[in-house]
Amino acid sequence: MSPKFCPYCGNPVKETDKFCIICGKPMLTDIPKAKKRIDRKEEEIQVEEKIETQKQEEERPKDEIRDIEEEKEKKKSKKSREKRDIKPLPEEVKEQMVYYIEYNDIQLNKKVLADKLTEISKSTKDEKYEYDMEFKKGVNLKLEAIKTLISELKQKESVIKQNLEDPFIVQKIQNDIDKKIFQLENLAREHKLHKVDKETFEKLKEKYKGEKIELEDERENLIEGMKLWIQDLKLEKAEISGERKMTKGRFHAKEITEDEYKDKDKEFDLRLKKINTKIETLEKLTK
Repeated sequence: MSPKFCPYCGNPVKETDKFCIICGKPMLTDIPKAKKRIDRKEEEIQVEEKIETQKQEEERPKDEIRDIEEEKEKKKSKKSREKRDIKPLPEEVKEQMVYYIEYNDIQLNKKVLADKLTEISKSTKDEKYEYDMEFKKGVNLKLEAIKTLISELKQKESVIKQNLEDPFIVQKIQNDIDKKIFQLENLAREHKLHKVDKETFEKLKEKYKGEKIELEDERENLIEGMKLWIQDLKLEKAEISGERKMTKGRFHAKEITEDEYKDKDKEFDLRLKKINTKIETLEKLTK
């Protein structure tokens, strides 16, 4: 091994010395310059790649970015379901939820028909209604048809009402939980006033607590299952909105006529209203 000297005063030093014992200046260490150059080069490459990625994101069309984000949300939702391992909703609960959805859907349809009835009723004040028999006949037929549909909806509404469990099971379970809380509080008061002995107090306390926990678990499982349904409906809503925009694009590109576009747009509007009604119904039932 060749001897080592201080680069400042030239006196010999040991390999392990960090400072010169003569002049006291720090010794120079062997810096792996080649490695540092390589590291810097890698950093430069990483920075360039990052800039290029950002540039591509900025140049990417907004619709494509939205589609990518929606796909990420779908994957995230799927992973979330798998992670939570949520129990499927019991059939009787699903049946009740369908009844509630149908009931609120009827309310929406009744409103739509009522608006149409009001609109057509204006025609009875038209001068033609008095002297044009064909016009009058047409108006009366429309009025009669709408009144018949409203009557049918009311009959269906009556049947659904008979099958509806009120309150809904989630609220029913919550009421039972509130009862258990009252029983626990009342038991504590009775024990404090020495109306219940310690052994009875402990046994009843454990019993009520256990029943309360079971009810809370049941309610939580139902709510989680319902929230999954809401997520599915929101995805369906997003898909319909996408279809609606695509149809609008086809109209602007003159692939479809204005009448076709208006008919399809009304259809999309009604489908979205129905889904919104379902979402609102389920969100209310989870509370």
